Amino acid sequence: MFSIEKIESALKEVNADIKEWKYVSENPYRRPFAIEAEYSIANKLSGKVHIRLDDSSIYVLVISKDVFNWKDRTKDLKLKGEIIDAAGGLMWIKENDAEALKEDISYLLNYVSNISNKK
Repeated sequence: MFSIEKIESALKEVNADIKEWKYVSENPYRRPFAIEAEYSIANKLSGKVHIRLDDSSIYVLVISKDVFNWKDRTKDLKLKGEIIDAAGGLMWIKENDAEALKEDISYLLNYVSNISNKK
């Protein structure tokens, strides 16, 4: 079972601002299938943490505020989670737990900062 508190704590450890958790449905007349919250970190990353209610899977949308294509860089990334999709400045990662989420977001913050410093 997932713990929203653990996920929030992991995000706060990397200085993320987290918005309110909301239930997500395919349409207003169907039962929610997930819960998600938006996050942002400084002027580097933003996105959503999305948790499926049926199996507690954790998916993270990562949006880089720097302009580059994640897809071109996925082979270079050393993440704990599995990259599900990447295109443009957007990337979806499936995480195993809150600790892996924290480590991956921290890694991506450093990665994006290094890119910014090379410009």
